[in-house]
Parts: sequence; C-alpha cells; structure tokens
Amino acid sequence: MMKKIGSYVGISILFLLILVWGTSKLADHYVLSRWNTEDSAVVIIEEVLGIESDSGGQDEDWESERVTLRILYRNGLKEGTAEELEIVRLKDSRLLLMEGEEYLLLYDVFDDGTVQYSISDRYRLPAVVGFIMFACGMLAIIAGKSGIKALAGLFLSLLFLLGWFVPRLASGYPPVPFAIFTVAFISLITVVFVVRKKELWPIPCIGAVGGALGASVTGWVMVRLWQLTGLESDSAALLSSTSPDMSLQGLLLAAVMVGAIGAVLDVAVSVTSSMSELYEYDPCIPLKRLWKAGLNVGRDVLGSMINTLILAYLGSSLPFVVLIATEGADFIGLLNDPHIAQEILRSVSGTVGLLLTIPVTAAAGTWWIRYCCCPENKEPRDGLAD
Repeated sequence: MMKKIGSYVGISILFLLILVWGTSKLADHYVLSRWNTEDSAVVIIEEVLGIESDSGGQDEDWESERVTLRILYRNGLKEGTAEELEIVRLKDSRLLLMEGEEYLLLYDVFDDGTVQYSISDRYRLPAVVGFIMFACGMLAIIAGKSGIKALAGLFLSLLFLLGWFVPRLASGYPPVPFAIFTVAFISLITVVFVVRKKELWPIPCIGAVGGALGASVTGWVMVRLWQLTGLESDSAALLSSTSPDMSLQGLLLAAVMVGAIGAVLDVAVSVTSSMSELYEYDPCIPLKRLWKAGLNVGRDVLGSMINTLILAYLGSSLPFVVLIATEGADFIGLLNDPHIAQEILRSVSGTVGLLLTIPVTAAAGTWWIRYCCCPENKEPRDGLAD
C-alpha cells in the first residue's frame, strides 16, 4: 500500500514539474509575442560593466547613479542582439542588478533625440505563472477530486469578479447592489463545488448572503457615524481624481462584503454540513435539536474564523501600521487615524457578518430540511430531543 502511494506521489510530482516548466515557457512566449516594444523591452543583463555616481548637486535623498550594462534583448526589433548601454537610477534603489537575470528595460526619447534608459523591474511573470501552477497541482495531488473542484470554484469566482464585477464598477454602476449580487453568485459557485448534496445547496447560500448583508449594514452605520469618506488610502484618492463620479463610500462597503465572503462561506458550509450529517444519521431528529446543533457548531468555528478575518486585515495594512508606530503615535491617536478606522470598520463589519451567518444558516437549514428534505413518513419532530 505504501509503495503504491509513494509511486503515485512520485509520478504525480514529476508530471507536475514538467507541467510547471511547460506552462512557464508558454506564458513567457505568449507575453513576449504580444509585448508593446515602443518604449520597453525584456532584456537579460549579461554583465554589469561599471557604476558611477551622478549627484549633480541634487538632494542626497534623490541622488542618482549611472550604471553601464551589457544586455541581451529578448524581444522587439533588437531581439537576440547584445548591446552596451548606460542606465540612470536612484542610488539607493532596492532593485539588485544581477547578471544572467531578466529585467524590464524602459527608454525615453527626448525632443533633442537623446535616449535615456532605465531598469524598472524584474521580469517575473513566467515564474509567477509557474508557482501558481505548482500550487494548484499540489492541491490536486493531495486533495484529489475535492482539490480540483475547489480550484474550479476559485477560478470561476475570480473570473466573475475580474471579468464582470470590476468592469461594472469601473463603468460607474452602484457598488453595493452589484456587490450583493456578486456575493450571491460566488456563494452559489462555491457551494456547488463544495457541498456534495444538491438538495442542501440553498442553505449555505442563504446564510452567506445574510451574513454579507449584515456586514454591509454594519459598515454603512459605521461609515455614517465615523464620517469616513472612502478616501483614506492612496489608491482611493487616485481613483477619486480619475473617476470623480464614483461613490467611494459605496466602494468601501462593497469591499467589506467581498472581503468577508470567504470567511462567511466557511462558517455557512460548516454549519450546513454538520446539520446535514445529523439529519442523515437521524431523519426524525427534532427541529429544535437540529437548530441548536447548527448554532453550537457555528460557535465553535466562529473563534478561528474571526482570527482569520481580523489578522488578514491587519496583515494587509501592516506596513502602514508600522509606519505610524515609527512616528511615535500614541494608542489614542492610532485609533483615531482614518486609515486605521477603515481597517477597524472592515474587521468589525466582517465579524458581525460572521455572527449573523450562524443563526441565518441554522434557521435556513432547519426550515429547508423541514419542508424540502424530509421523507413524508419520517418528518422531524418539533420538540427537543430527550
């Protein structure tokens, strides 16, 4: 038995590594064949020939340097040819120029015909695609059919979010109504791929949507009371300047709903699965006992889910929190900061959504099992179990 498992894992990993390599190469070929080479190109640094300071009386914080490189072009009109050129960059740049690695080369042509070159970033897209494929493959190998179904649900959810929801928001549609519809659709997709019994699909969907709506209402109340504008982040301020008609408060509430849907769905599916198992074990289980079991399981799951939600929000804003701490802000000032208040809003709203998901899912499960799943000759009793 162990030999069979070992052979399966070994062959699967070998096949996965070949698949990762092939996928990375295909992604690399696809990107390079469609790259706009008018002002940029993908290059390989063959050798760093020299570095010279170029202060020119500038502020020390913005002191630049000139780096002479020998590069090999990977695309564009100069594809396959090597060239020596000089780039200009900030002296304290954190981007290391390593020989044999691939980078993005930018070139600016001025009115007098001179060209200034710069290295903007590493070219990492094939590696990113490869690691994503590796993670998906390992999930499929370890979790089997369940892992493949989870990946399919995730892919469809991302496709819906990026292909339908985000473009609608960019076009000026109201964020909150579309976020509600998005939450419902993503919940349905996830439930279809995760919950085995079709007759139970509506239960976690109702619970997840109810929890997300609760998070949205809580967030709306906090936005009104705290007078948050939605402009607390740099990206929101930039979006406001480019799309002045967009409701940033609505976008903040939509972000709260979409951000909480993962944890909310976890709780809803866990409660539904436990109630389903109890009903399958005893189709005549009293409804009050079934309701109580759903609440108890939800309470047990709630602690870890709240930690997951709050720590995820804290982790996403950790650089900003550390920045404030380095400036010596006291605790009261930290709580009053609008950026921190926005993260607190996300955390509290998500927590309230989780709290509401439990009774909504338990109530939906009890009602659905009572009227839609019970055999006619084994109707659950309404009283408590002995």
